[in-house]
Amino acid sequence: MSSSVAWYLAVRYLRTRRKQFAAFITWISLAGLTLGVLVLTVVLSVMNGFDHELRTRILGTVPHVLLQGLKRSDPRMAEILSLPGVTGGYDFFMGHGMLTSSGVVNPVTVYGLDPTDASALQTFSEHAVQGDPRSLEGRGREILLGEPLAARFGLIPGDTVVLIVSEPGPSGLTPRLQPYHLIGTFEIGAELDYTLAVMAMEDFPVADLASAGSVGVRLTLEDPLLADRVSRNILNRFPDLEVESWTDTYGELFQAVRLEKVMMFLILLMVVAVASFNIVSGQMMVVTDKRADIAILRTMGAEGRTILQTFLFQGVVISGAGIVVGLLLGVLVSHRITEIVAWMKAWFGFGLLDGTYFVEVPVLVQGGDLAVIAALSGVLCLISAWLPARRAAGLNPVEGLHY
Repeated sequence: MSSSVAWYLAVRYLRTRRKQFAAFITWISLAGLTLGVLVLTVVLSVMNGFDHELRTRILGTVPHVLLQGLKRSDPRMAEILSLPGVTGGYDFFMGHGMLTSSGVVNPVTVYGLDPTDASALQTFSEHAVQGDPRSLEGRGREILLGEPLAARFGLIPGDTVVLIVSEPGPSGLTPRLQPYHLIGTFEIGAELDYTLAVMAMEDFPVADLASAGSVGVRLTLEDPLLADRVSRNILNRFPDLEVESWTDTYGELFQAVRLEKVMMFLILLMVVAVASFNIVSGQMMVVTDKRADIAILRTMGAEGRTILQTFLFQGVVISGAGIVVGLLLGVLVSHRITEIVAWMKAWFGFGLLDGTYFVEVPVLVQGGDLAVIAALSGVLCLISAWLPARRAAGLNPVEGLHY
């Protein structure tokens, strides 16, 4: 019964106040909380989008797991390919060199693939810009380049570019120069577009691939994030193998992205905390405004618990409205962030994405993040509402009647 009375009084106090200044403070607190939750939702959604895009673009190209010194024809490959999460594997080589054409020189990472395996060229075919990467067959020294890299050399499919690599020998390193015909370009949307050259393994200028780079079997996984687990499973079965995963090369990059996300979340949560603590000021003014009403209720038999619930419910309604509206507006703004950035560029003359690999702002709204934002904001607001409610429940009725 006391809870229903407390709800009735809380709603009544929200609708009618004697002092407009207390209502103004409450509305300011509500607006600040809504804005804080909105900004927190948008920032986390955008950072999730960038993280997802980086993983999709980079992990779609680099080896998920590389088995050094192994061949696809090795009898152990049958057991490795049957492991959970492994979707395929093909012979692979990764080395380094320099491309030169028309006086321009650019260092590159060279991927040597087995063109007879359709999955080896799938990613490049999906991101093809000019030509057809699937036409790479290892005949006549053919090469694939990133579209930005080819544009730097001024190349189009059919042109020739020279690859320079170093071949180890008894007397030291010997440079090897080999011309290649450009048969196609791709654009993944990452740094690899500027540094990657793809060819058939047998077309690499150095005969002994193991002396010029990493050679082995490249495994593709259903979920690249499970690369470490798959690597451990392989090592448990074949301890003599040398296993390398993408986390060894790009793990620090994605760790930095995760750390940045956590730090931004904590910083923006402080904004929500400041907004929620403003509820304390507004509710304290309401308690002061209602001292006489509280005293009358106490003399009529209302328990301290009823008074506490009344002002606690009032604070919960205010904070709950701010959190819900902030989340809804945050999701809406997140899905319209590309239009907002375009509008800013049209009005202010600069684009936030200028100089990046992205043509639009990537956004990924995750339900788990929304739940965490709502829960933490709710806890902060509940603490802020409880302090004035406790003060209201502890007021002396005699002093309130005198007031």
